[in-house]
Amino acid sequence: MKKIRTLLFTSLAIAAVAAQAQPAPSDVSGAWKLAIGANLVCPLTLAPDGTASFTADCIGGGQVARWRMIADKLELRTASGETVGILLSKDGFYAGKRFADGRTLVLSR
Repeated sequence: MKKIRTLLFTSLAIAAVAAQAQPAPSDVSGAWKLAIGANLVCPLTLAPDGTASFTADCIGGGQVARWRMIADKLELRTASGETVGILLSKDGFYAGKRFADGRTLVLSR
């Protein structure tokens, strides 16, 4: 019985630490630059309500319309809810790959 209580307490403590480490949507929302591959950079705004919009016409990046945090990952999605890519946090920016073609995605301020 003592082992079960210890395991339960440890699991709850780990979950609490993980929840604190997760960036709040207000920390992620705002103006960003989305680099797609090596040659395309688009200004992107992430709104606190989970919507994403480009501040200029951006061919190749315009499919991103929504975003959400999943644990420590930032998921970019289309308006219909399909995942464009999942980005991992790396020292103040997010990086990952676009699922459709494997191009690198980097989201930075």
